[in-house]
Amino acid sequence: MVSVRSFVLAFSAIAPCLAAPAIGPAELLPPHVERRGPSDFFLGPDHPLMLARRNESLERRGMTLEKRTNYVQNYQTGGTVNFTPSGNSFTLNFDTTDDFVVGVGWNPGSTAPITHSGSFAVTKGLATLSVYGWTTNPLVEYYVIEDSAGFSQTGTQKGTVSSDGGSYTIWENVRTNAPSIQGTQTFNQYISVRNGGLSSGIVSIANHFNAWKSHGMNLVTLNFQVIAVETWNGAGSAKQTVTN
Repeated sequence: MVSVRSFVLAFSAIAPCLAAPAIGPAELLPPHVERRGPSDFFLGPDHPLMLARRNESLERRGMTLEKRTNYVQNYQTGGTVNFTPSGNSFTLNFDTTDDFVVGVGWNPGSTAPITHSGSFAVTKGLATLSVYGWTTNPLVEYYVIEDSAGFSQTGTQKGTVSSDGGSYTIWENVRTNAPSIQGTQTFNQYISVRNGGLSSGIVSIANHFNAWKSHGMNLVTLNFQVIAVETWNGAGSAKQTVTN
């Protein structure tokens, strides 16, 4: 990831998502109060958002519609992505020139802590391991980045938050006419970046939601929420498991 503007590219209409609860201030509970149910959602390469990202990336390289379709279906253009979801985990091997995100988690998400374990290795290019999700009312794309390679954050630095034995830098960025879970929209990105990477641990997501709120970065209705690997022109592997 070179910058926040690299997160999302172009997008077509997304199928309706599951209804999600609102998270008002009273619902941002201390991490020990709330417990997650089993994971129930995979964000895979065939998700409409992922297809749109690859299509737009190929368009920027001047490829034909026929080649774009071939890549979307078979991963034969632009690189290789082997994503294998299973139960509450996934394995991933990738060597690609394009942007993609895969993950396992919940739809809708919640404010309960996320426990994840596994590996994350990048041999070249840019990639992140994060909690990745969306909210509506307002429409927000958010990341809690736990580990990364080749990553350089841009945007507006808002402050810091201490959580789960580490320190995170908080960033905010505005995306204009960009792809989202509601089509092409203008929306904010809220991002916490851990100083020093971890491939396994607990992410007390409520701590980040509360820290963001203290800087006027509000979230309301949760959509999907996953432990995700995202890459831009990268190669590597990952294996991640989430537990409740």
